[in-house]
Amino acid sequence: MKVKDKIITGLISIIIVIVYVIVASYNSMNADASKVYNVYLNGEMIGAISSKEKLYDLIDKKQNAIKEKYNVTNVYPPSSLQVLENWTYEVELTDLNTIYEKIESANEFNIYGYEVKFSSTQDHNEYSIYVLDKQVFYDAIKKFVLAFISEEDYEAYMNGSQDELEGLGILYQDMKILEEVSIREKYISTNEKIYENSEELAQELLFGFDYKEQSYVIKSGDTIESISESNSLNPQEFLIANPNYSSPDSLLVIGDKVNITLINPQLAFAYTVSEAKKVEYDYDTVVVRDKSKPASYSEITTPGVKGISIIHSHYDVVNGEQNSEEVIDSREVVREKVDQVTTKGRKEAVWGWQRYEDTGSGWRWPTENPYAVTSEFAWRWGRQHNGIDISGSGWGSKIYAANDGVVVKVVKNCPDNGSYPNSCGGGYGNSVYINHGDNIYTVYAHLTSNVTVKEGQQLSRGTVVGYMGNSGQSRGTHLHFGLSIGYPGQGSYQNPRGLFK
Repeated sequence: MKVKDKIITGLISIIIVIVYVIVASYNSMNADASKVYNVYLNGEMIGAISSKEKLYDLIDKKQNAIKEKYNVTNVYPPSSLQVLENWTYEVELTDLNTIYEKIESANEFNIYGYEVKFSSTQDHNEYSIYVLDKQVFYDAIKKFVLAFISEEDYEAYMNGSQDELEGLGILYQDMKILEEVSIREKYISTNEKIYENSEELAQELLFGFDYKEQSYVIKSGDTIESISESNSLNPQEFLIANPNYSSPDSLLVIGDKVNITLINPQLAFAYTVSEAKKVEYDYDTVVVRDKSKPASYSEITTPGVKGISIIHSHYDVVNGEQNSEEVIDSREVVREKVDQVTTKGRKEAVWGWQRYEDTGSGWRWPTENPYAVTSEFAWRWGRQHNGIDISGSGWGSKIYAANDGVVVKVVKNCPDNGSYPNSCGGGYGNSVYINHGDNIYTVYAHLTSNVTVKEGQQLSRGTVVGYMGNSGQSRGTHLHFGLSIGYPGQGSYQNPRGLFK
């Protein structure tokens, strides 16, 4: 072997020996290292343990109270707990019970269940509820729905066994929860509210998650209507809160306790109603003058007769409240109305600085026929609805002054398509206010923007003041017709229906 080859061989041998020594040294060092598990809670290290399985078993074993409370088999560590593998030469293990006590003080143990998430497409609001059994949620939703519709009608809809509308009656269509609902399995912290029965969940979906029940003890002379009025409810809301009563005329028992909590639904249960109903229309009053008669003379020469029609219509309902807009699909006249004619003597009177002829005419209905009253003068979701909503005659139909008077306010700068909420025109949108004398004012709201009168204009009964629209804070084409004793907003609102009695 040449000298050069001997040198190369020697160098290779040296390198091999060095590598062997390094590897042996590394293996010797690694053999001395120990595998442990560092335990972190909320990002902070709380100790080191030799077995994560033993920690999980201890957590599951210790939490018998949670198991008994929720009737579950297993309890799991908090979501904020991390157990990470680590190799170390300095082994300082923490007692498992010490680790457990620190975890227990955080009180964030988990059990396995379901998260139900609701997402509203209208206000982009999201929230979640938690249940251990999906059936609890399904049963609660059904109880929530049955607060607004009878079980018989609900089952008929679900089974597809509703009778077709051959006579008078109602047909329900397109029932749905408006929110998007998703359900997924997950570990749930025991710090969360976890619903175990459907009744509790249904009540909170109906009245609100932080509601406090208010009750009232029935006394002599009470009616559902009187109890509702004195507690800022309308009778329908009372019946929703007290499903054991079937109608506003249900008998009450002295000493019984009723629920007067204002409902605050956390979901929107919606459906469409197709309805065939008999509607009575008030007759108009007409005055004719006989100059040969004294001013005090007044006689009904043609008695008024109310008209009767069968109308087929459809409208939307959300959580028991009818939408402001009702669409009349067809109308069958059963009996034509006959206007009442009163013959009077001639008379002249003074109103402020103006002179006018006292026609003696009564109040006339402010819309065209056919029409439908979609919301009465009543409490609605804890607020007084200061008028009646009238729909059915359709977008752009004429709106009439209910009696002689002077226009005191006009709003006509609001967009024709309103929304909810919407503050244009104080929520009334395009509107007209009329002073009829004797401190009596009427309000015509949610009109289209092409209002036909101006402030200061003297009007005769039946003058067209505008057209039915959907402006301001509105959920559909309708007229809000209000009556106020005193200037609107400063005086006292009254039920406009009293004008037509």
